[in-house]
Amino acid sequence: MILNWFSQDSSEGNKQITPQEEEQILAQFKEWISQISEVPEVQAMMTYAEAIDYFQSDMPSHSSVTKGVIICQEIPEGKLLGEVFLDTNNQLVCRSDGTPYGRQLVAIKLDGKLNRTFGNEDLIYVNLKSNKSSFNEFHPRINWQFLSNCFKDLGKTREVIPVMTYEDAIKYFITDRPSDPRVKKGALLRQTHSQGQLLAQMFLDSNNEIIDRPDGTPYGRQLVTKKLDAELEDAFDNENLIIVE
Repeated sequence: MILNWFSQDSSEGNKQITPQEEEQILAQFKEWISQISEVPEVQAMMTYAEAIDYFQSDMPSHSSVTKGVIICQEIPEGKLLGEVFLDTNNQLVCRSDGTPYGRQLVAIKLDGKLNRTFGNEDLIYVNLKSNKSSFNEFHPRINWQFLSNCFKDLGKTREVIPVMTYEDAIKYFITDRPSDPRVKKGALLRQTHSQGQLLAQMFLDSNNEIIDRPDGTPYGRQLVTKKLDAELEDAFDNENLIIVE
């Protein structure tokens, strides 16, 4: 899974959404829902995992799709949510009849992770195509580098903690981010360990290579955790790597 945390790549296909484009997307969404007469589906709770899974399961085959957007509007019944798809120019991707690909529904409340992701905003976006290709590109190389670094210091005693939380893992990338200008992303990798799971948090450059200090050791940390909290386990989503952008 890739989380948008570090600065976004502004290359074509991953164009950052400007405030003006956000306003345009929100306006288009409001116009779209005003044209729909049927009452949207109502569910007790929308979880972060369900919202993200929708983009994977219902992504249209349209070649220009690069992002998904989740829009949240307050209504008396709870939260009116819209999930739509954007093209390389951050425009809504529409069907031949002019209606956007996507869905709308009402959630009485959001789970904690989705609530925190929205913060005080009405819109969050997820890079789609780049997520899939990036994971396939990152995974073998980072695993190899990670294992090599582990072998170099097998004799080192690692800290063992009872539980690693999602909040603590993400906070580390902020509080301990090196001042090295090459840093563009963070990587959190896990491997099975006799006492639980061996975790490594590392920093990557624009070529997705682990960044080393002048002495050749990578920026980051390794520790052993007996277990992960539910939110971090969900973030891994049955994979062994999380990329934080």
